[in-house]
Amino acid sequence: MKVFITTLLTLALSTACTVLPAKQTVAHDNAEEKSSDVYQQPGSAKFTAELAQQLVDNASIKLEEAQVGVTHLVGVTSQYDESSALSQVLSEQLMLELHRRNWNVMDFKTTDFIRVTSNGDFALSRDYLELDEIMPISHVVVGTLSRHRDGIMVNTRLVDINSKKVASVAQVFLPESAVRQLDENDGQPLLRKAP
Repeated sequence: MKVFITTLLTLALSTACTVLPAKQTVAHDNAEEKSSDVYQQPGSAKFTAELAQQLVDNASIKLEEAQVGVTHLVGVTSQYDESSALSQVLSEQLMLELHRRNWNVMDFKTTDFIRVTSNGDFALSRDYLELDEIMPISHVVVGTLSRHRDGIMVNTRLVDINSKKVASVAQVFLPESAVRQLDENDGQPLLRKAP
């Protein structure tokens, strides 16, 4: 009888001491808030998201049927054969945003192999001899950057690679504050002339 009562009391006390993990949930929510404070998207990210949405909204084709390559944006007055660090970052962000919107984005700079070196392992290349000669790209995102006093005007368009017909357009103004966030020196110290 004593064993039965002891077992019954142990069972009753163990279920009565069960506590819901409410404090853990609150701590988890605070951790999420802290992590969002630590990492913030660069200022240019919201502008490339706006570009991507405009390209979706202004499209005159069925986007799910297009195989899209995203190229680097070029200076509007350049020879169209050079890109800046800013244009490369914007193009990378645009690839991300278009993929998030379920576009069939093709990465034409990915090789068919992984190059293992003492500096790292790589599958991307800018050497045209290492890339596929033929890719099933039907449309390409191209664009220009034009400097203004308070920032940069970004114009992009989706173009049929065969017919050259423009299938969509987008435009945003990137304020100087967002442009200045880009570290073009890969963390190297900046050398400035004395005033």
